[in-house]
Amino acid sequence: MATFQSIFKGVFSIFAKAIFAIISFFVMLMLFSLLFIGLGVGIGAKMGGGALTELSEQAKSNYAYISGDEESANRLLRIPIQGVILGTMPSNFPMFLADNLTFGYDVQEQLERAAEDESIKGVFLHIQTPGGTIFGSYAIAEAITNFRETTNKPVLAYIEGLAASGGVMAMVTANEIYADYGSLIGSIGVIGPQLLYYNQPMAFDGGLFGDGITTKGGIEQTILFAGKGKDLGNPFRKISKEELENWQRGLETEYAQFVGHVAKTRNIDESIIRDQMGAQLFDNQTAEGYGLINGTLNQNAALDKLAELAGVSGDYQLVRPVRRSGQLFAQLLEGWTRLSNNSVELERFRQQAIQAQVCQKTAHLSLVYYGDLSALCK
Repeated sequence: MATFQSIFKGVFSIFAKAIFAIISFFVMLMLFSLLFIGLGVGIGAKMGGGALTELSEQAKSNYAYISGDEESANRLLRIPIQGVILGTMPSNFPMFLADNLTFGYDVQEQLERAAEDESIKGVFLHIQTPGGTIFGSYAIAEAITNFRETTNKPVLAYIEGLAASGGVMAMVTANEIYADYGSLIGSIGVIGPQLLYYNQPMAFDGGLFGDGITTKGGIEQTILFAGKGKDLGNPFRKISKEELENWQRGLETEYAQFVGHVAKTRNIDESIIRDQMGAQLFDNQTAEGYGLINGTLNQNAALDKLAELAGVSGDYQLVRPVRRSGQLFAQLLEGWTRLSNNSVELERFRQQAIQAQVCQKTAHLSLVYYGDLSALCK
């Protein structure tokens, strides 16, 4: 009997400690949340603003003030097109991780909301991008066209540094395009996925087992599949001539649509794009000569130009969309991380999240991108 009581007391003690640990965890989580809110609001107020203080603004407006006459009823909406262009933003993706990503359908939603707001007199697209997916880039281009046709209000694209490939595809439907000094514009082309082929491999150095694998009879791989060409991308077999021709036809189709899109919107002959421009990047003067941009202006001058097109010169405020109200925790975390942005671990986490989005969404796609996208996935 004593033994049974001893066992019962031991089990009860373990159970009680487990319950206490769980309760303590949730209490600590709540306290840390309150601490983040308190620190964020306190420091934000002391600094005269910041990411966390924007939470109160969201209840008042769909937009946050950036510059200009804060009392003006005329708003110019700034929308950034920065980093790799993807399609749809995942519902649970924290906004503070998206600094180097642009989601084309998110931009589309922003322009649709802006079209319904009478206070928005024009849109300022701030472009710094090497391009990305075809569908994400076209989503932006079509959204610009719809905004212009629905509202008869101007959209100005401003390039700060780089507008390549998908960036060009996205921006050419704007009323006017200006690049800041020393920018690069172009890369009108389509690139397919990279397919590896191991020709009679005998060893994998630094592979799954650390020191590599070496065999006497070579390395064999078996892939079960049904459907001709279903195992395309298998690095242990060479791509067939038929598969290669099929991929190339697809790339040529996308390229033809890209060339036609730029030619129509910027009034450039298709033969000039194909035979002279190719997929090269150009400096401001050369890009203007081809008709890719309207000229060279710095940011302030480009804003003044948009205000002129919108008929609100000297009487406007520049604004940006505020965060979605449903992302409260993500916004709090964003504010806190911005205040402690010296964290190496935080930056590593941020890069991993961006890599996961880019690599998973583009691995087997034809892209309108300048550079080696696979470098982000290593």
